[in-house]
Amino acid sequence: MTDLFKNIDWRKQIFPRRENLTDDLTTIDFLKAAALILMIIDHVGWLLLPDFEILRTFGRLSAPLWFFLIGYARTREIPMRWFIAVFILFLSSVLVGLQPIPLSILMVMALTRVIIDPFWRWAKNYQVYFWWMILLLIFFAYPTDMFLEYGTMGFLIALAGYAVRNRADIIQDFGNRFPEMLMIVALGAYGTLEAMIFGMSAINVMILAAGLIGTYFILIDFESKTLPGTAGDVQAPLVRFMGRYTLEIYVIHLLILKAVFGLQMIARWVL
Repeated sequence: MTDLFKNIDWRKQIFPRRENLTDDLTTIDFLKAAALILMIIDHVGWLLLPDFEILRTFGRLSAPLWFFLIGYARTREIPMRWFIAVFILFLSSVLVGLQPIPLSILMVMALTRVIIDPFWRWAKNYQVYFWWMILLLIFFAYPTDMFLEYGTMGFLIALAGYAVRNRADIIQDFGNRFPEMLMIVALGAYGTLEAMIFGMSAINVMILAAGLIGTYFILIDFESKTLPGTAGDVQAPLVRFMGRYTLEIYVIHLLILKAVFGLQMIARWVL
């Protein structure tokens, strides 16, 4: 075990180079940038402005984008830096007095990469049980969310991302319009659960529903592709940075927000 950790290139794990990626922007860059903006809005509402429910409502639109991309991706690599990030965020929560459980969304993403291919092989062979399994994922979404952020609901949305990426094979195996049905069920169940957990007001439920409908139309025909000629665009450096250093931004912004939260708690005690 000691030799295993000695052989890890920690600099590459924590700050990997992106030299293999094109200077032109990609559709994934834009989707990740949108997910990051929504995520930061959500976390600001969580830690600094809890009275502004609208921030959490908009923030609920972030997680479906991340899990969609996990299911859509072809890679099944689980970087060591994911687990480093989980540990750092766990420790930071403990230090500022926040509840460290559930563990970071990264844990569900890692588990998803392990089981998503076996799941689809099982689903192909036992199609009669597929929608029963989907109901189980929805049923266990709330209890599993207590331990891992988004729990089985995250896996369900990732399944929809997989179905979109592998549309031709999925339609051949499960029938026409299957990706659409799965996406509707996943986003509908997600929105319902989040509205219940947060006890959203009627107006915020409507905003969330409208956002998820828009998310459906963005994701259902999503295609990963490079956008030629975008390297020199004004927004290119920012979008490229947000799209290709998402993990680093995720960890750093949470550490900053938690530090501010901790300082606010100290100030209240002193005053």
